[in-house]
Amino acid sequence: MDSDFRSKETSWLSFNARVLQEAADPEVPLFERIKFLGIYSSNLDEFFRVRVATLKRLASLGDRWKELDIPDPKETLRKVSRLVALQAEQFNDAYRLVKADLETNGIRLINDEEVPTSLRSYLRDYFLTEVSPHIFPIILKTATKLPKLKDLPMYLAVKMLKADGTGRPMHALIEIPGNLPRFIPLPKKGKTQLVMYLDDIIRFGLDDIFANFPYDEFESYAIKFTRDSELEFDDDFTESYYEKLADSLKAREEGLPVRANFDINFPKPFLNLILRKLNLARSDSLYPGARYHNRRDLLSFPSFGKEGLTYEKSEPIPLKGLKKQKNEMFRALRKRDVMLHIPYHSFNQLIHFLQEAALDPLVRSIQMTQYRIAKNSCVARALQCAARNGKEVTVLVEPQARFDEEANIRWASKYRDAGVRVILGVQGLKVHSKLILVTRKESGKDRYYTAAGTGNFNEDTAGIFADHLLFTYNQEFGSDAAEIFSFFEKSYQPPVLKHLKVAPFHLREFLREKVEQEIENHKAGKSSGISVKVNNLSDTKTIQLIDRAANAGVKVRLIVRSMFSLVVNDDDPIEAISIVDKYLEHSRMMFFDNAGDPEVFLSSADFLPRNFDTRVETVIPIYDKKIRRQLVDYFEIQWRDNIKARMLDHDLTNHYRKRGKNDEPCRAQDDIEAYLRGLV
Repeated sequence: MDSDFRSKETSWLSFNARVLQEAADPEVPLFERIKFLGIYSSNLDEFFRVRVATLKRLASLGDRWKELDIPDPKETLRKVSRLVALQAEQFNDAYRLVKADLETNGIRLINDEEVPTSLRSYLRDYFLTEVSPHIFPIILKTATKLPKLKDLPMYLAVKMLKADGTGRPMHALIEIPGNLPRFIPLPKKGKTQLVMYLDDIIRFGLDDIFANFPYDEFESYAIKFTRDSELEFDDDFTESYYEKLADSLKAREEGLPVRANFDINFPKPFLNLILRKLNLARSDSLYPGARYHNRRDLLSFPSFGKEGLTYEKSEPIPLKGLKKQKNEMFRALRKRDVMLHIPYHSFNQLIHFLQEAALDPLVRSIQMTQYRIAKNSCVARALQCAARNGKEVTVLVEPQARFDEEANIRWASKYRDAGVRVILGVQGLKVHSKLILVTRKESGKDRYYTAAGTGNFNEDTAGIFADHLLFTYNQEFGSDAAEIFSFFEKSYQPPVLKHLKVAPFHLREFLREKVEQEIENHKAGKSSGISVKVNNLSDTKTIQLIDRAANAGVKVRLIVRSMFSLVVNDDDPIEAISIVDKYLEHSRMMFFDNAGDPEVFLSSADFLPRNFDTRVETVIPIYDKKIRRQLVDYFEIQWRDNIKARMLDHDLTNHYRKRGKNDEPCRAQDDIEAYLRGLV
């Protein structure tokens, strides 16, 4: 195991700390800071459900982790516990500042003990009519086994007593209903808008909930459980995949608890009673916290019509040369390639492309990969429309897209109802490619129109994820795409490609060849350089390859949003930054100097072992000179960022990049928008 390698779990926590920095930054608009708190919490939930659960599995295997080329999982778990505890304090500090700033702006969060006398009657009526019908307490008895509790919902643990001190206390658990808003506005008091957590409204109504019991004092404490959510699949496709998925999803609901968050004021005897019943007594699974949990719900905090407290929404930048008229995309693509820089350009352009294809009498077929799509996807509806219009439509639906498994299975059923041919995954692999191929009959010949990109075909996330999507009429590209779709149907026969590169067949060798090319160029006295932008870098072989290039004298620049397992020393020739801002940096790009004639590639793949070895990923070369120039400029603008860029240093301390006295301020996301507007 190379000593200069950091566990991806601790590096990921450093990324989430950067999200927390945004939540604590007073320069970030107030409601955006609230959202960042929600994003941080949501991220952390998934981290425990997947990464910590996996670490605990590995830790239970003794020394077998040494065969996997990873750090000791037990030591990693200890580091995770320390980092999460530290970040919990930082989160609470940021939350207190946000709460104070809300009050400054006329919005006050109150708890059940702070309800004004004039509103108590209103709140009781609200509780009885809107909340009480959703409350189903579980009475806890020492001798009975605690029923299976759900993953992620928050519970109130309630202790009931008599004011005169007589009798034995009684305990209960109440699930906070997930189908009700978490934040409830109350009638205004003067100029101040009062808001309550749903939890506190339930606390307010405890005497009504337990009116049939002889208790008149109530204590309540928040507690939340996170379960192991990794699904178990094997390679036996003879059993119905629907049945296997249903079984696995049920197992996810009943997975072993890997974390208990609880109010730090929770009385120990009561807490221990619950933890014993959940088999959660291990100290590395316990995370004391504040009064409230499930802060991911802050993502839906109401704005009350307040202006100036969010980032201004920009109008999408029009694409030069494209007009809204019939078959405009087909005509435009026959002249030149088109690149969407999302979200600066509108994702609707892809929907228009599919709508045109669905109605065009010359279009014969549409093929697409689906990893994650929107809840009410216009992309999917366009494909269904095309099938109903007699086109041959094929969709590779990836059934193992984590936490989207059920949604994708539902879409597969809807597609089949509309006459779409569905390929439900590829045995032994997860398909992560972002690929669309439209075949059109032109002058008696089949002609290809290809769309390939770095992000999902998902309009729900397209407004906040920064990605790239290439449209091209390049027929050799189209032939390669057709080969890839053929592989999906006959997975025993790897695709033979001329231009595109596909993992798990070509990606490692492609990357090795390109890096070796730069090393050789540098040795020969030619210009050399490697610039990479990915979400995650945690593949040991790739890290060793990059490190070797840098040590040979090749200039290496890395922009990595999230996991970063490479340990950069002060004297290393490698430079690395991470950008966290209003848009989620999601695109993957690779640039190789190639002796002064830069080669540019987009990819669906991060640099994790799974992307090289167990996923189908696509690497796209960019041949159009104007688009290549745009992507080079795009990277250079990001590399200059000195406002939202953090240095990925030896200890991942998340220090902001320092701006020199003569350096112009550069906030990459704003400057990229200005750059793209200047191209129109």
